[in-house]
Amino acid sequence: MKTFFRLFQYSLKYRSAFFSGVFVSFIVAVLNGLSVTAFVPLFDAIGDEREFFEIQFSDSERKILNQAMLYSHKKVHERPEIPASGEKINKVLANRILVAIPFDQDTGLNRMEHFRLKTIIQWKLKINESGYSPFKVVLTACLVVLPLYLLRLLLQLLSVRLIARTGYRAVCDLRDELYRAVQRLPLTFFYREKTGNLMSRLVNDTETISAVISSNLRDAITNLFIIITHLLLLAYLNWVLLIVSVITVPVILSPVTLFGRKIRKSTTRSQELLGGMNAHLQETVQGIRVIRAHAMEKFESDRFFGINHWLYWRTFKQDFYIQAGPNLVELTSSLVVVGIIALGAFFMDPVNFTRGEFIAFLITLLFIIRPIIQLSGMYSKIQAANISGKRVFEIIDMPPETVDPVKPSPLHPLRKRITFDRVSFTYPGTEREVLHQISLTVPAGSTVAFVGESGGGKSTLMDLFARFFEPTKGKILIDGVDIQSCRIADHRQRIGIVTQEIFLFYGTIKENIAYGRHDLPDQEIEKAARLAHAHDFIMDLPDGYETIVGERGFTLSGGQRQRIAIARALLRDPEILILDEATSALDTQSEKLVQHALSRLFQNRTTFVIAHRLSTIESADLIVVMSQGKIVDTGTHHELMKKSGLYARLQELAGSSRN
Repeated sequence: MKTFFRLFQYSLKYRSAFFSGVFVSFIVAVLNGLSVTAFVPLFDAIGDEREFFEIQFSDSERKILNQAMLYSHKKVHERPEIPASGEKINKVLANRILVAIPFDQDTGLNRMEHFRLKTIIQWKLKINESGYSPFKVVLTACLVVLPLYLLRLLLQLLSVRLIARTGYRAVCDLRDELYRAVQRLPLTFFYREKTGNLMSRLVNDTETISAVISSNLRDAITNLFIIITHLLLLAYLNWVLLIVSVITVPVILSPVTLFGRKIRKSTTRSQELLGGMNAHLQETVQGIRVIRAHAMEKFESDRFFGINHWLYWRTFKQDFYIQAGPNLVELTSSLVVVGIIALGAFFMDPVNFTRGEFIAFLITLLFIIRPIIQLSGMYSKIQAANISGKRVFEIIDMPPETVDPVKPSPLHPLRKRITFDRVSFTYPGTEREVLHQISLTVPAGSTVAFVGESGGGKSTLMDLFARFFEPTKGKILIDGVDIQSCRIADHRQRIGIVTQEIFLFYGTIKENIAYGRHDLPDQEIEKAARLAHAHDFIMDLPDGYETIVGERGFTLSGGQRQRIAIARALLRDPEILILDEATSALDTQSEKLVQHALSRLFQNRTTFVIAHRLSTIESADLIVVMSQGKIVDTGTHHELMKKSGLYARLQELAGSSRN
């Protein structure tokens, strides 16, 4: 339940609306109870053939009247005498009692007795004083019930607006917080977690929570108040029969306990399977070309059938348990009602438990059975919300790998150098050190190329510089200032990154180029596209810069996507540029265009280049050769070729592959 109470805290952000809704729900329950009390005179009057209807007073009510009469300021001979048990209080006597008793003064009664005197007993006296015929009593009771039900309906709608809306706003806040948490998640999480599982938490789990802390919570609050107020009414009508009814509550709710554990287990497994299905769907959609190229449609369909079958079975079992509990509650409660009817016939008498009171008792008991069933179902829904809440809070509570300092250092333009000071790094959750004691000084405005075999640590070093991760040991300094002492957003604002796998968002080409800089005019966007050699092919598209590129930009070729990415970087105008194998997957013609665009991007910037095609970095100011997480050599192209080390061997391999 701790998870559910934490979810409930989101609703308490809007406590004024929430508690107003709780109060309105209480009024709804009271009005419903008042409408039920109207059935007492109604059913007593049905079948009464006398000229005037007279409602019966119980022995305890007569005792209260006698006690109140003693405190009357009237003379003794003017005090009316309360008739003996069983005799009706007629119209004339009721009028005399109403005049004689000081209802608004101290009558020597305790608080509960005085409350009964001012409410129910006074109400009964006024009914008898009216001298209505039985038919008019029935008609009047119906006319009283109708506006009460109408008012109750309006207040119910108001409680929905207050409580349910509060719940939906709370879920909206939870989704926002969850999305912000996803933005802060360590990159290693995205390497381990399937996208479909993450999407399931963002969509399916929050939807489960949404229903519970909005409309279901409002129903539960209203049902709770109905049960409490109607139990008080039942206690007034016949407390002995109520005790018998309450004893049967464990029998009524036993199915809830029986199915609670099964519901928790099924809900957990269903959510996991739903996440797995989402992940499988996303993989097959993104990899549809590979699937068709390898004629694996049937294999993937069979895999989906297996996942879908297990999801169907688990979802069915979950829903079966959720539905079976309340239905068994309804069965047991029906048996209880049959027993209560039999006992009611035994308790019924014309004075202390009249026919009208018995029918009102039975109607009230029947009325609270449904709230009890709904509350029992609410327990199952809370269990489901607990499971979903745990999955959501796993994401929200996950600490980010990079955090801003409490007092960040001011950010100044790069003037002198970038220094890697004995930098080492180990990925979280692993033991192997992927970078070891990296020390390197990069002068401002220079172009540095990183080469080496795959897995040597080149991209990881740049990830550390971009603060996607933090070094396990050592520091990275810009003009002597540790980058960890600056705000992450400020640091990344001065870095532009172009990688081999370009990600374009679904939208227009203009929106993708201006990503992060929507404040710039169209002229600046076009200028960046021209510098990136992208303007000509953009204008050849059906809608020019307003052309929709499709999901991930797959409607464009690799070279076109690369040039849009370069235009995006040019528009941002970063002072530090990182190119991670930006041309390795391009054909010769596209590579020439991209290289020409990159040469413009290099101007007046400090640039880090990671390249497999060694021919693209021969003019770099400094080439850093890395192997197994260490720097094994540095120098210019000519210096490294003279050393006949790893760089020279890589050049020989590259030359032989070209031949």
